[in-house]
Amino acid sequence: MNAVKNLDIRREPQAGPAVAAVCVAAIIWALALQQAGHATRYPAVPISLATFLLIQLLVPRARWNRDRALGPGNVATILFFLQLVVIPTVLVLSGPFLGTLRFVPADQYVNTALMLQALAYTCYAVGYVAWAKPVRPEPLLVQPGLAKAIAVCFVALGAAGFALEFRSPGALVAYFSGYGDIFEHGPATLGSAAAQFLRPFLAYGVIVLWAARIARRRPGAPLRPLEMALIVVAIVASATYNYNRAAVVVPLLALVTAYSCFGRRQSPARIVALLAIIVALGSMFGAYRTVYSGTQGGAVNPADAGLDGPGSSITDNLQVYGNGPQFWAVIVQEVDRTGTRHDQSIINSTLHTLPVLGKPFRDGSGSTVYNELIYGQPDIHDQILGFGAELYWNFGVPGLVVGYFLLGFAVRRFDERVAAAPDPLSSYSWSYCGAWVALLVINSIAVLAQIVIYFFWPIFAFHAAVYLARSRLLSGSRPVEVR
Repeated sequence: MNAVKNLDIRREPQAGPAVAAVCVAAIIWALALQQAGHATRYPAVPISLATFLLIQLLVPRARWNRDRALGPGNVATILFFLQLVVIPTVLVLSGPFLGTLRFVPADQYVNTALMLQALAYTCYAVGYVAWAKPVRPEPLLVQPGLAKAIAVCFVALGAAGFALEFRSPGALVAYFSGYGDIFEHGPATLGSAAAQFLRPFLAYGVIVLWAARIARRRPGAPLRPLEMALIVVAIVASATYNYNRAAVVVPLLALVTAYSCFGRRQSPARIVALLAIIVALGSMFGAYRTVYSGTQGGAVNPADAGLDGPGSSITDNLQVYGNGPQFWAVIVQEVDRTGTRHDQSIINSTLHTLPVLGKPFRDGSGSTVYNELIYGQPDIHDQILGFGAELYWNFGVPGLVVGYFLLGFAVRRFDERVAAAPDPLSSYSWSYCGAWVALLVINSIAVLAQIVIYFFWPIFAFHAAVYLARSRLLSGSRPVEVR
């Protein structure tokens, strides 16, 4: 095991930063309450703040763990901090951002949503500490020669996928120049399906080569130019999915985690700076993507596309992408009006992302019905239905309790595997998969299902190849019984 992983591994995470942040938020709420503004509309805000504070004080394992950098547990902690502290503070200062909603649900539903999110975090924390069983993940870089050979094959498969997706160098250049053809969605073909499944192999193959180099270097050494170049290639290869930001951010978080565990430990200040840069760049890029996609690359006048108004701020984007309570409140109001759906959308949301086979499930998926509630028409599908909101829509409070308990349990299992990973590639792989699971705090079941179907194949394939190689080694080393 790398020496970097042995430093202060038993250090208990500190609650001080979280306590300080919640205290600042509470002071802001108290001052806003005296002004008789938005704070008077949302009495559930202090419940949200108190819940996050109590969990941080009473459940040390649910705190930020600097030994795991941006591992799954820390990602979940960031997202819950966003939902329970940052967004409620923004609510009392400026009110809920309308976003794509035609109207903001009544205050009573927003308050109910705030309390449901607080309950969700509580259940997550219980699930996170419910069962701690030691894990010993198998190393993935058992044979360096084998790992490099598999990586080269993966790079070749990924390159074939890129050739199928971008038919010419000009198309690839146009995409990275900000003028990619992301609007034409013709009928699914064998070539388009192959391109979708093969492209992730390129990024993972490059990361295998990077991890093999990191595993051989001395702890604490800075990244060399070739290692930096491999990171850039992996990130660029991950940035080719219709300008999707999460497809870039999640591999980056996993790379930082693996490097912090096996290369040079990243300080909290560097982690915070990295997150600030990601938020700022993501917000600017999101504004560009909104205009570019809304105007069909300039073919539609911005006024005709409804994009001639003032742009949204970073705090507005935090409410939208952090799945603020006003978006949960749409579902709370619908449940109050029509009752729960009894798993009608959960199954459809999980299966509708399957290529070809999932088509019959799309009209009944949670995201389709949710967007119809928002827009009043069934043909727009650009808003996701949060994991917690869909659980509540289908099963009410019991579904929310069970779902977030299982989420906490799953994140803990991924987190422990990241901590016990014997090599950089294992650390990256568990961190990558676990981060997508942790993103259920703000993401939807459909998004996770889509990621598993299209993006996890390289990891599955590499694990299978290593398992077969290890089995052959073990069978070849067994002594032969002589009679």
